[in-house]
Amino acid sequence: MRAVLRRMAIGGVTLLLVCPLSCTSSPEGNACTITARAGEAIQPVLDAAPPGAVICLPAGVWTESLRVTKAVTLRGAGPGRTTIRGRELGQPVIQAGPGPEEVILVGITFTGAMGSCPDPAGCAHGLLATGEARVLVENCAFSENATDGVQARDGAYVALTNVTSTKNGGYGLRAQEQAWVEVRDSVLIRNRTAGIWLSGAARLGLVRSEVAENERLGSWIRDDATLIAEGSRVIGNRGHGLWVRDGATGELTECTIADSADVALFLEGNCRVTATDCRIERGWHAVDARDSSQLRLAACTVVECSWDGIRLSGSSRAQILGCTLTHGRGSGIRVTGLAQAEISHNRIESWRTYGIFSLASSPPWGVGNRLAENGVDLAGNLPGEMREPRAVPSLAEARFPDPRYGNLQEAVDAVLPGGRLVVEAGVHLGGITVGKPIRIEGDGSVLLTGRSGSDAPVLSLVGGAECELVAISLGYGSEGLMLGADARASLVDCVISDNLEGIRASDGAYVTLLRCRLSRNERGGMWLWGRAEAEIEECVFTGNGIGEAGLGGPSLGVGGAAWARITRSTITGSGWKGALFLRDSAGAEIWENSIHGNVGVGVLVGPCAGLGYRFAGWVEGGGNEFRDNKGDVCPDELAFLTGEGGAFDLRP
Repeated sequence: MRAVLRRMAIGGVTLLLVCPLSCTSSPEGNACTITARAGEAIQPVLDAAPPGAVICLPAGVWTESLRVTKAVTLRGAGPGRTTIRGRELGQPVIQAGPGPEEVILVGITFTGAMGSCPDPAGCAHGLLATGEARVLVENCAFSENATDGVQARDGAYVALTNVTSTKNGGYGLRAQEQAWVEVRDSVLIRNRTAGIWLSGAARLGLVRSEVAENERLGSWIRDDATLIAEGSRVIGNRGHGLWVRDGATGELTECTIADSADVALFLEGNCRVTATDCRIERGWHAVDARDSSQLRLAACTVVECSWDGIRLSGSSRAQILGCTLTHGRGSGIRVTGLAQAEISHNRIESWRTYGIFSLASSPPWGVGNRLAENGVDLAGNLPGEMREPRAVPSLAEARFPDPRYGNLQEAVDAVLPGGRLVVEAGVHLGGITVGKPIRIEGDGSVLLTGRSGSDAPVLSLVGGAECELVAISLGYGSEGLMLGADARASLVDCVISDNLEGIRASDGAYVTLLRCRLSRNERGGMWLWGRAEAEIEECVFTGNGIGEAGLGGPSLGVGGAAWARITRSTITGSGWKGALFLRDSAGAEIWENSIHGNVGVGVLVGPCAGLGYRFAGWVEGGGNEFRDNKGDVCPDELAFLTGEGGAFDLRP
């Protein structure tokens, strides 16, 4: 325990340690100097006892609200046998302090504190330690008190060993201000608000203890409080398992956080959490780090999440090193916003959507990650080298199926950069990540499908990808093709159909389509975002964007600062958001296309699609045929698209 507490010097602030319970003579070993009789009031005995007295209580029930202001030991016959029940409304069952005298409590149940008082923290606690009190508690129970089982405040020190705090109306344990608490081999269970609250600059060392089945949170650590937990379990709580916020610090070693109704480990504000060799399982998300929080996970295991394993957003920063993340409906790791992450030497398997997904402004980095059986391994603006190939790249040309490869991803990985993979006729399971130059072509009629249905793309291109696709169909995924980072794709004679979105390109990705067909993609045929660019020639878009109201998209949508050139193509049968839709600062060249039979407008920009949309980009083109649409163009200034040509430019 003393080694654990020495590590409480965190962030350059050295904690001044007093002697822990382990260096005090065992309370069980001290002889009784006073033995109270059954039915005899305890408070007069305490008042009359000399400092250092050991007062022994036989089995029985006392109804009193006790105040201890001297060094004394109060020893019962065991929790459940010796019980002290609170008497005064709005007062704790037992209160120690404000002086620095050492109070020792052994073998007693403290219960039944009732009512409330003006103190915002509440006063009807099982134990209240104030001032400079030093309270050592062993083999006791705190149960069914109106507010907290144990509360320590001011500069009090409390050590709990083999203690149960249960069914209290507030917290099993609350420490605030400058209080310091050690909890060892104890249980905080089924309390109405939470198992633990730390606030102010309070410090808690939690060793081999359990925080379980509390009606709201497991533990809430806030302000500048510090938690150091070792070998402990936070399980079955009905809110977050561990919520760390503000400037608080948490250090977890060999702990388990499991079966949380909400997020297992939730970080916000400017807090810092380090978890080493911990197990986090069966939460909505295992870890959710927001704002400016800092997270370090090393050699941890994350399993069986209802959605994502680790979510990083805001401007959070994280290191995820040597961990195992398996089984969840969402992503193993998801990074968005201004979050930054180092992700190295992890095993990430069996996530239904993505192994690692990033839309962050600064792409995550790392090496040596082993990914398998995910919807796709990598997606978004990630470097391809984050992922270890499943087969050693050794072939200039390969075919699939091949008994050497268990799936198409292994076949892709086996091809050397710049090599060629020929896929034989048939329907094959996709869910492929590409982060290198490669040519993939069909030998006959080839359909690649999503591994996880509409939850993940059929094909994901990430940083370093230069993929040529020839005579390949991509269908039945969340996207047929997703591109991020600096990925480049060239599609010739391909079909992208029956996905939620046909193609989604973002960041600095670049894609060309020649003689391709995009059809029946529910939320749109193709979307370009960020600085993505596309050149589309002699293609057919048909029946796209016909999903349920509010979800359907255009056949071709261009947003952010993206750009598209579409020539000699046909766009028909699009949903209510129209054939071509431009927003934000996007640009488009639209030449010699046939745009007809669309439920919405043929070409529309920004506000024409409704309130909340803006347009500060540009459109040029001409020679297009419009007919049988809801409208040809919006605004009317785009009418030049039907004539010899012109331009509409709203760039500053």
